[in-house]
Amino acid sequence: MTGNLGHYIRELIRGNSFFTPKLIYKYTIIALGIMHIVNGVLFMCSASFLLMIIHAAAAAVFFTTFIPMIEKHELINIYLLMLLEIVVMSFLNNLALGWNSGFSTYFFTAVASTFYFSYLNSSRDSSRHALPFGLSLLIILCYLFNYFLMSHVTPLMPVESPFLSTLTFLVNTVAGFGVVIVFFYLFIWEIMHKNRILTEQNALLDEMANKDPLTKLLNRRSMNSILNEHMEQLKKTGKRFTLILGDIDDFKKVNDTFGHDAGDMVLVKVSDTINMNVSTNDAVCRWGGEEILILVQEPVEMACLKAERIRRSIESATVSFEGIDISITMTFGVAESLPGYKIEHLIQQADDKLYFGKKHGKNQVVTDLRPL
Repeated sequence: MTGNLGHYIRELIRGNSFFTPKLIYKYTIIALGIMHIVNGVLFMCSASFLLMIIHAAAAAVFFTTFIPMIEKHELINIYLLMLLEIVVMSFLNNLALGWNSGFSTYFFTAVASTFYFSYLNSSRDSSRHALPFGLSLLIILCYLFNYFLMSHVTPLMPVESPFLSTLTFLVNTVAGFGVVIVFFYLFIWEIMHKNRILTEQNALLDEMANKDPLTKLLNRRSMNSILNEHMEQLKKTGKRFTLILGDIDDFKKVNDTFGHDAGDMVLVKVSDTINMNVSTNDAVCRWGGEEILILVQEPVEMACLKAERIRRSIESATVSFEGIDISITMTFGVAESLPGYKIEHLIQQADDKLYFGKKHGKNQVVTDLRPL
């Protein structure tokens, strides 16, 4: 249990766990209700029974009225009512107990909550962006008016006990600034959470733009970009690379015999097998249909050995479809880049060798028009 709680807290800190607006409103209402109960107990101890009743009534309103409003999705109304309640109660408590009672701290809480809840609601209504500034200005005016009023007015019901007076100040100050800290953290969490979602969406868009949806290999457009980069590097530095063009043998027969679902499973199996036999520096692309193009940043001799390893791995693999094992083989043509070559010429060379392999037995790696 402790481990799960620790994991949840770590995920919250990273912005991974999700707070819904309704959940945030619910916890805020519960926290404010508890704060009213705590103040009610303090007033009962100091024999300030009128204030005790007021705070008990406020707590009751939070628990019996505001929480049901959440289920009705009246979040903006709850936010405005909570803000009004905080300001009015702070004003009245200062008037009753004096400026040093600590209730002035809740004005700062009101400003922090104004910006946070306006931000929370702004995603649903873009016209409310100016709302927190106007409300904060009103709160500041209430704060200043309350301060100047208390400078000239004697508290109506001051707490006689120095201990209870100090305790009331400490409880309200700590609670008020604690709530401000919580809202600041929630701001940070919202930013982290939205950044994480944005990163995931960008990664998804990148995958959709650059990868084949079935095999998760690079698509042709993305591979062309990589080929152009390596050709430019070849011109500048002379660093060669090798292309391996592969084609699944008798793939049409698989589709005709077992259906396209089986053909898709064969494509995925071949793609996964190739990925397991290439390095992170290599690029693997679904070039078209059942053709796979592999760019290897190694000399042709090493690339041929890699192609042969892939061929053997595919030959030993099977795809089980509706209780039937489908055998797979693949033919490869290998071509090395040379200065002055065009991409089209290089791909054509690999394709010519692939065609030669198809005409001379299939299931082989061909380089220089000779099967390995």
